[in-house]
Amino acid sequence: MEKYLIEGLGVPKNRIQTLHGPQIHAPNISTLPNRANIISMLLSLAKNHDIDTGDIIIIYYSGHGSSYPFSDYFTGEDSPGTNVSIAGAGSIEVLCPMDRDMLDENGIPIPDISDRELNSILTQVSRSKGHRITVILDSCHSGSATRGVDEHEARRTSPLKRASLKEILVSAHRTMKDFPGYRSVLEVDWIPDMDSHVVLAACREDELAKARRATRDDGTVGFNGIFTKSLIGLLKSGTLREGSTYLDLIDALPKFPFQTAVVAGKRKNTRLWDQE
Repeated sequence: MEKYLIEGLGVPKNRIQTLHGPQIHAPNISTLPNRANIISMLLSLAKNHDIDTGDIIIIYYSGHGSSYPFSDYFTGEDSPGTNVSIAGAGSIEVLCPMDRDMLDENGIPIPDISDRELNSILTQVSRSKGHRITVILDSCHSGSATRGVDEHEARRTSPLKRASLKEILVSAHRTMKDFPGYRSVLEVDWIPDMDSHVVLAACREDELAKARRATRDDGTVGFNGIFTKSLIGLLKSGTLREGSTYLDLIDALPKFPFQTAVVAGKRKNTRLWDQE
């Protein structure tokens, strides 16, 4: 994706911020995709003086996801009637930082990053920099879809222990509670802000996002997401016309029987990237 941004969209390399697992580069704690670095980098977008209001912002995540049923936190009459997520539907979904479940300096397990926290961060970024924010997620969150699938091909991992969902939401609340206009992620009737961004996701909530073994440019072997490969292939193919929308992009992507790419956001029918 970084290569496409530079060569395909002409984004200067110094305008790209990246976090990579240690299998990509020599370990450097400041560039590892741990929870603290992911949250810090996302929040920094709102205060980055190099980003003007109205600039195009592209956020890309490739890695593991998971999900938690509402019953792990909301019970009985408190349980929401409709599940919600960054995409506006589904259970509480999470991105899995590389240090999930490790103990922090206080001996507390490090939680996943919930869709509620991510959505709240995007709201803050959009208030400062405008709504031209595109989020690309090459991960999956389904619990049942991975049965019988090679775990190395799946971009989904098991949720942490049952009690961890509360800490996931409480941790998000601690991070976001002092931001202006913040609506508590702990509320039963919390709903996502779908005006702040457009999200492109590798699969539906009940499907599996797959990755295939591939050799990188530097000769190392890893796994590349099928969604990412298909997305970049389409963007480079010239198939999309000037003025194509996010919906046009999703419709033009190759179809796979095991995963269906989706788009969500109030501006999903606007022009790709600049959302005009």
